[in-house]
Amino acid sequence: MRLWFACWLVVLGSGCLTEYTVGEAVSSECGDGQVKCGDECVAAGTCDDGVDCPVGQVKCGSECAPPDTCPCDRGCDAEYEVCQGDACVCRVGLARCDGVCVDTRVDPAHCGSCGGACAEGEPLCNAGDCVATCDGSQAMCGASCVDIAVDSLHCGECGKVCESNEVCLASECRQFDEIPGCIACPCQDACGEFESGEGGDDSNPEGECCESPFVGGPVCVEDGCE
Repeated sequence: MRLWFACWLVVLGSGCLTEYTVGEAVSSECGDGQVKCGDECVAAGTCDDGVDCPVGQVKCGSECAPPDTCPCDRGCDAEYEVCQGDACVCRVGLARCDGVCVDTRVDPAHCGSCGGACAEGEPLCNAGDCVATCDGSQAMCGASCVDIAVDSLHCGECGKVCESNEVCLASECRQFDEIPGCIACPCQDACGEFESGEGGDDSNPEGECCESPFVGGPVCVEDGCE
């Protein structure tokens, strides 16, 4: 049930019209894809309103919910989550640990598995193992040993995160599509047209099959692998 309230401030010569849904306030001031966060409009899923969720739950808008059950319209994290089955889940390549999407291959707090924290002496995480130093070909991003050429959370440099519909190849973030049934490249027939392409003539460009260590398998990339 929705109730409408109108107010006029005669002295200031201004008016306001606000829509409310019983049980939850809905702001008519924010644009598409934004939500009210205090006195400001912010992108959905980015409101830091001090909600502190208990262990085993995740932040879902201004509330808390069990992991992988938050409705997509509450705002999935553009970098760490994707919308799947109308719920926000971790992007391909990440796992949910303590309510947070992490890469257990390089996360020192969850190295190899959730809760597998690295200890003093071997404080760094490399390929799911706790180590004392990173390989010479890797970058040390915090306590993570990463290949910045293909790591979608550290693409080209430490801390540069590709969006959830992108994968890191040759140190660049590029849009990708998964290739169902493809175990290893080449799978060009399976890749076919690139679904995320934006062709002015309503046609999609051909994608190229590329191996993605971060995703853990082949992906279809519009602008090639190199």
